[in-house]
Amino acid sequence: MTLQREIIACKGFAAMDWRIKALAFRALELPGGAHAHYFLQRHVTRNWPRRSTTLDSLAGIARRVVEDYARHIGGMPASVLEVGAGRDLAVPLALRRLGVSKVIACDVERLGKLDLIQHAANRLLAGQLQLRSWDELEQFGVKYLAPHYVSPDDETVDCSCSNEVLEHVPADQLAFLLKGLRAITKGITTHSIDYSDHYARSDKSVSRLNFLRYSDKEWRPFNSGKQYVNRLRHSDYVRMFKEAGFTILEESSVAGESPPDLKIADRFKNYDAADLFAIKGRIIAR
Repeated sequence: MTLQREIIACKGFAAMDWRIKALAFRALELPGGAHAHYFLQRHVTRNWPRRSTTLDSLAGIARRVVEDYARHIGGMPASVLEVGAGRDLAVPLALRRLGVSKVIACDVERLGKLDLIQHAANRLLAGQLQLRSWDELEQFGVKYLAPHYVSPDDETVDCSCSNEVLEHVPADQLAFLLKGLRAITKGITTHSIDYSDHYARSDKSVSRLNFLRYSDKEWRPFNSGKQYVNRLRHSDYVRMFKEAGFTILEESSVAGESPPDLKIADRFKNYDAADLFAIKGRIIAR
């Protein structure tokens, strides 16, 4: 895709009908799509580099991770693994500032970019880090592994975590991921999960529970790799953590409002209302 064609395709991308956006994400799976996707995020929706308010919020996520560890284990974890570290590794940087000696940031795709990491570091580390290479990042205490799938053969860590990542993992891969985390996590694993329809973020005409009306077959055309969500509900995650061998220490969810005209697909009819209509949740396990 040429730069000119990218610019033309970008118009209205940030606030288009969700079905058209789903088709656009499908197109981004074609060769050259990864470059086009980043171009859209950086120059059209302007998600990158992140705003200071977003970076401050992610610093709060890092603080919550160490608070979870202190509450259930005590003290500061010496090592933390973040699953799904993204492009700027903001949470790992914030964890280092809080006193975590070693942070492993992993992702199934190599999304990290040094200039974005530097931008995040300028905000979160107050100029303490000047990056010229990935080696310097590792010397600082953040090891970046991507592409990488967590497995029982990985090095052990005191704590593992993720922030709005698990909902993007297919159920079979999630089971494998949780077993890997169970094998390598010595202390606790702590996760924030978004259970809502992500297309509602840009199309305000649909609810955050819109995807519950579709069967798996009906939803499949809209569920591209760039915007994949597994549609699992809170109880599914709790069950899968237990099946992986974890003991649940804390779990909570927040229910959204169900639109009065929402017709629920058969797949979801056996869930109770609070579970079905949850839009976010947290799980801490050991």
